[in-house]
Amino acid sequence: MNWHELIKYSTVQLIKLDDNGMLCGIGSGCLLDFKKHRFLITVFHVPEKSAKWCARIKFNEKVQETEVLFLNEFSFIADFSEDKKTIKDVEFSFHPVRSDFTCYFHNRNWEGKTLEYKERPVFTLEDIGDPNRETYYGFSGDIQPTIIPDLNAFETKLHIYHGLKYDRFENDLHYFKMPENHPGHDCFKGCSGAPIIGEDGKVVSLVSGGCIKNNEIYGCNLQKSIRTLYCFIE
Repeated sequence: MNWHELIKYSTVQLIKLDDNGMLCGIGSGCLLDFKKHRFLITVFHVPEKSAKWCARIKFNEKVQETEVLFLNEFSFIADFSEDKKTIKDVEFSFHPVRSDFTCYFHNRNWEGKTLEYKERPVFTLEDIGDPNRETYYGFSGDIQPTIIPDLNAFETKLHIYHGLKYDRFENDLHYFKMPENHPGHDCFKGCSGAPIIGEDGKVVSLVSGGCIKNNEIYGCNLQKSIRTLYCFIE
């Protein structure tokens, strides 16, 4: 799988449902195999401490419904502030799933016709790397969800973004410069938690946010965060 395909297919869509079972939030994540365990990882500000999220698996043609994995509350971690006087939430969350859990990139048009169907990749520790200034990076995510009440359904737009260049590490976050002017936060709502992937295939961070003024996208300190999984499985 080449770089562009890896960016396109690796992001798992996360959906938050209200009390009536309708979509009220959207985010991203990815799958990671770690020491014979499989995890769904994302950034903390997506699920926060809610248990109303699910992971989209695929659309079931036979029953004409979307298959999802209902999730319990995500696990999250905390760390001391720089002055060591307070504790803050770390921008990273994870949820264990079955070791054989899979989900799919399933692109359907408004007529219900399947345009593309592909199993999403699962990353391993060997796929995690450190960002550098010589490599281009990218990510993808589903954005701008539109509710279709009559069909009890919704549609989204797939946003694929390439051309990020690593700039710096600051306040426990990785910052990437965009190749063009920031189009506004609405163009990225739903991408939070998506893996930021380099041309070398390495996942270096998960999307956390952006800055229009500085023309930047920033992501979590993934290398540090996933080390906490050792404590979880022991």
